[in-house]
Amino acid sequence: MIIECIGSPFTYRWPDGEVHLSRGRPVDLPDDRAARLLAKAPGRVRVVKAATRSASQLTGQIVTWDSPLFGLLSATVHEDFQHGVKVIHPLTDLPCVIPRTWLCFTAFTAFRRDKS
Repeated sequence: MIIECIGSPFTYRWPDGEVHLSRGRPVDLPDDRAARLLAKAPGRVRVVKAATRSASQLTGQIVTWDSPLFGLLSATVHEDFQHGVKVIHPLTDLPCVIPRTWLCFTAFTAFRRDKS
């Protein structure tokens, strides 16, 4: 299950490991651990869900895009839409939808922008 922190950052520890949670950085946890964390920290974490399931699910992945205003930027995908992806903008710290046509191929993404 992919979850993310919606409040101040914190570290969740259990006998076999730990994970640091911070706003805008979804993490994939085993379903049992995620369920326990959601029960222990209500209002501090949320489940990240895609609004629509597409052939290439990007929720939780880091994407890079070529913004006409800011140049190359990267962020973690919160929701995967048919027309774009929802991210927390790295410069404004606000949620925004990045059009799929802006996505670029990098070592961290599965998309390539066709410049033809």
